[in-house]
This record gives sequence, C-alpha cells and structure tokens, in this order.
Amino acid sequence: MFTQQKIKDDILSLEKKYTVDSWQVNGIDIWPYIRIKLYIHMLVLMNKTNVQAKGNSSKKSSKNRIIYRIVSVSKAIVALYFFFSKIKHKKIIFFGSHIHRVFQDGLYFNRFYDAMIDYHNLQDEVYVAEYQKVDNLLYNQKAVIPLRKYLNHYKSKVKINSFFNRTKNEIHLYGYDDFYDDLKGLNADLDTLKIRTLDLIKWANKINRRRSFFRRLYKRIRPEKIIFLGYYGLDDLYAALIEANEMHIKTIDFQHGPQTNIHLAYTAWNKIPSKGFNTMPKEFWNWDEASKISIEEWAKSTSTIKAKKVGQPFLGYWINKVGSVYNDSKNKIIYSLQTYPFTISDLITPKIISLINEMDFVWVLRLHPRNNLDLEELKDVLAINKIQHKVIVENAFSSPLPQSLASSFVHITNYSGCLIEAVQLGVPTVLINEVGKEMFTQYIDNQIVFYINKDISNFEKQIKLLIKELKLIDFEKENIEIYNPLS
Repeated sequence: MFTQQKIKDDILSLEKKYTVDSWQVNGIDIWPYIRIKLYIHMLVLMNKTNVQAKGNSSKKSSKNRIIYRIVSVSKAIVALYFFFSKIKHKKIIFFGSHIHRVFQDGLYFNRFYDAMIDYHNLQDEVYVAEYQKVDNLLYNQKAVIPLRKYLNHYKSKVKINSFFNRTKNEIHLYGYDDFYDDLKGLNADLDTLKIRTLDLIKWANKINRRRSFFRRLYKRIRPEKIIFLGYYGLDDLYAALIEANEMHIKTIDFQHGPQTNIHLAYTAWNKIPSKGFNTMPKEFWNWDEASKISIEEWAKSTSTIKAKKVGQPFLGYWINKVGSVYNDSKNKIIYSLQTYPFTISDLITPKIISLINEMDFVWVLRLHPRNNLDLEELKDVLAINKIQHKVIVENAFSSPLPQSLASSFVHITNYSGCLIEAVQLGVPTVLINEVGKEMFTQYIDNQIVFYINKDISNFEKQIKLLIKELKLIDFEKENIEIYNPLS
C-alpha cells in the first residue's frame, strides 16, 4: 500500500544507492528536479489521480506561422526594451502568485510578502514578480512585475535564436540508466514522468535559455535577496533560482505551507554537495521551530544552507491591524477543506453531516486557495441534508485565515497546513485523515493537536467527547512578530 512514508523511503533508498549529488546536465544540478518531480508523481499515484487533460491544438499553415512568428518577435523585442528600461534598483525581489493573495481593504494582498512590506514600509525597496495570472487592484501595484507577460515575450525572441545556436551537451549522469530501470520497481508511470536522459537534456536547455532573461533582470535591479514561496515545480522559477545562485545573490525559500519530515522538497537531503545544489535556495525562512529543525537536520552537512525561524507574518500583521480577532463565544468550528483529488463526498461524509446536525455549533467550511469543488453542488449537498443553516462556506481569498481561525474554538482538517497557523493562534486542531497523521506526526501532542481517524466506527462519539473537553480549556497564543526581510 502507498503511504507518504513508503514513498519517502523508496526515493531515499534510490538516493543512497546512486551518486545523485554529482548528476549534472549542462551545468544544472539535476537531482532536486528529479527527486521532487518523482515525489509529487508518486503522491498523485497514491491518490489515484493520474489523469491527464488532453488539449486541442489548432494548426496554422506554414506561411501563417512564419508571419505570426515574425510579428511576435518584433513585438517582443520592443516590449522587452521598454520593460527593462523602466526597471530600477531594489533590495529584494519577491516571487509570488495570485493564490497567495487575499482580498483586503479593496486590494489583493499577498498574505506573506505584503504583510512584511506594509508593516515595515518597504514599498519602495522591493519588486514583487507575479509568475502566474496578475489580478487588478493589487496592493503596492507599482512594485508588481507581470513576470509571465515579459517572459513570454522573451521566449518568443529566444525561440528564434535557438534555431541557430546549437550547443554541445555536457552530461554527467553516472549510473542513471540503472536508476531509471529501478524506477520501474516503484510502479511509476515513466511515460508521464518524462525524466529519461533525453527529457533531462531538453529540460536543462530550456532552463538555460530562460536564465538569460533573469540575468538581465538581476543586473538591472541589483537585488540583495531573491525570495520564493516554494522554489520548485515551475520551470520559470528554476531558471530564476539557478541564475540568482550563479550571480551569488542570496536565494531564500519562504515557507508557504507544511514542511514536515515527509515532504521531500524540504526534508532528508542525505546526498547534497557541501555548497548545496544550484537548483535549491541557500536559506529557508520558516514559520515555526519544527519546520526549522526539519531543514537543519540535513542542512548542517553543507557549508552554505541555513534555516531561520521568522514566523508567519500575516498572523502577526492581522492581529496588529485589527487589535484583536479573538472571539470568546466559542460557537464556531472551522473545517479546512482539501483540494484535488478530494471530492465533496470525500469531505462532507455521512459522519461529518451527522456531527454538523447533532452538535450545537456553526461550521465554517473553508475552501482551499486552489479550490476545485463545485460550489453549487456543495450547496445542494448541504440543503439536501438540511444543514445549510448551520454552515458557512468561506472563500480563502475574501476571508482572512487569522480571523477565521481565531474566531473558532477548534480546527478540523484532513491534512491542511492551516494546522501550523492554528497552533500559533492557540486554536486546537483535530486531524481526521491518516495522511494527516503521517504528515504532522511531530505536531500531534494530544494537547493542542489531536488525531481521530474518520474511518473508525465511533468517530462521531470521539469528536464530541474531545470537543466537550476543549471547550473548557484556554489555550495559550504565541507571540507573533512581523519579520523584516531586510534584516
């Protein structure tokens, strides 16, 4: 049976067997890319979600394609010229996405970055590079770089150059063919995974082409620090990270969710060069001590990688902004929902429906920032079971998490990273999924974090007894400061 621990053990066994710390393709340290991609792929298989969308490609005639490409490249060159000419020196570049924002005071506010920027008055010291879609009405709009827009221009320009500039590949993948054969024993879908040697060469060349955009950008901005909310998973971010490391700019991963001892982007890097991989950041800024320790356990074997506890800035920012968000009425339970592959029936089970019906509380169903649930279907399920009057469906973008947590007296989840923030606000959490138990083992103390498996026969009874006990306890809240990223 797949479990997260089994996936971790299997990947670390391969890591131990091969000289992965020496694998390079065209100057790029390839193991972090492979390891994290394999980890996420196996998680998808564990959840039986190996579903691929088939896109429809429209074909243009050869002549039209040539004309279109010439026009695109011409526009790209002009747009890039004006873009780079307006770029100024700043001390920090933050890389972020719309999924990190909440709607606050009429503006979309990055709950990690903007909390620090606003509190420490850093509006003129930073750029925020949005690497996915860019919303209107952004906080500190003048500092926002619509990264995808200008990178797409750059890719159009570079695609032409790549036809004429052919470079010889430099490959150091000792033992990789045997490693690839071993993957078959993990039942990985190798066609989907796309990490054959040829795939790695294509990927490395693509990354190296994009790096020149960031080299030019960094030379204009001359930043002291580059900060990511998750350094892995997107090719544009890998290019930004590798180039910053090459230019000796401090690279930082700012925690955006759980970094537990089974998350293979953040734990148990047992084979790593002393100077670190160029595909990983040099610093990790963590919300809490447990996350920091998870990094330090392997980073101590390097000479360059450090971890630092800086807290979750949005918690401190919100409390400072409103004075107090705490509600002593203790009549709300917040249930933070998962996204894909979970369905409504996975989350709103008969046992959950029974608890909502029988308990004298309002239940706040907090949607995931990347919510995939059909809201009309969810409303229908609540109405059919006659519990809609006891439920509030809460959008993650319009309702600040600190306020929602602090106005509830207990937090229930399958395995949401909201657990860490709840603990810091003194709100007890009940994990109800076995995956959650795996992920948050080091947090489960039966004092403020508990585990009750939703599949046991007396689940409802256990929840009711625990909640009855929790109502009698006043939990201590952590002192949360707002870190200055220029420190």
